[in-house]
Amino acid sequence: MSQENIISDNWINNSSENNYNEVEKCTTKCDSKVLDSTTLAECDNKYNIPMGRTGPLVAKIPVVLSEVEVQIDVEAEIRLEESALDIKNIDKHIFLTQCKLIPYTDKLFIAGYVQKNIQFSTIECTNKTSISGNIQHTTVNVPFKCVTKIEFSKEPVYGKNYKKRLNVLDKNMLGKDNKEDSWIHYSKLYEPVYCELEDAKILETDILNKRCFDHNDISKEKTFNELVDKMVIFIRLKVLQNQQVFIPEPNGDVTMLDNCNTKCSSDYMENKGDIYNYIEVGFQPEKGMMGKEIPIENLDTD
Repeated sequence: MSQENIISDNWINNSSENNYNEVEKCTTKCDSKVLDSTTLAECDNKYNIPMGRTGPLVAKIPVVLSEVEVQIDVEAEIRLEESALDIKNIDKHIFLTQCKLIPYTDKLFIAGYVQKNIQFSTIECTNKTSISGNIQHTTVNVPFKCVTKIEFSKEPVYGKNYKKRLNVLDKNMLGKDNKEDSWIHYSKLYEPVYCELEDAKILETDILNKRCFDHNDISKEKTFNELVDKMVIFIRLKVLQNQQVFIPEPNGDVTMLDNCNTKCSSDYMENKGDIYNYIEVGFQPEKGMMGKEIPIENLDTD
């Protein structure tokens, strides 16, 4: 082989190796991959009508004292970590940290915050025809609190607490015996009143302020790092308290089911004042009230 061919081959090999190294430099290895994938078969199930013991009985259950929709107006100034070109997306969620009813009043104290996730674009480099940058995000918690006057559909039940002193006659039965004291200490606790968040709606306007030019930006695009967030928040709340409630005996037509399952043959019967002490009842929209007899030996007895 001639010297020229050897030099030519070496140049080609070196050139290919250099090109490969250049590609290696420009290409970033991706370690993400699908670790496992399985197609699951559908499992069979059998629907059972939820059944429960009939009345008359007394149960302690959550009672709705009031249901209100509260409007809260909030204005907040927010500063971003970096200067932004524009807002790409905003996600918001409501979290309550306090919902407290003051006893023997109709005042409900509410506190919480709006968690706001702001996604925005930044300027990294520009030319006369384009702007490039990254998508960043800032998450802030905007607090709020207020007190609102509510109307009760059912009054809350409060406890009692008192201390009473008793006096006894002396030996002559003429006056109080100062050598003996008797007291009554009475305390009756009550179930706490609590709230349940039903739904929340937020109407907002974001005003981008403190806009400025980036002097390194040939296109003179304006950026900002602060905004004013104006929100009108609507929160629907249930005010609840556990109370003892009397549940009467069901009245009306009941379709009695066999004990095997809810799809067995059923006999239709009319409940006209008859008392069934040992049955459970449920409800099915297309069939109405359903009943199932319970054998006496299956009942829990003392």
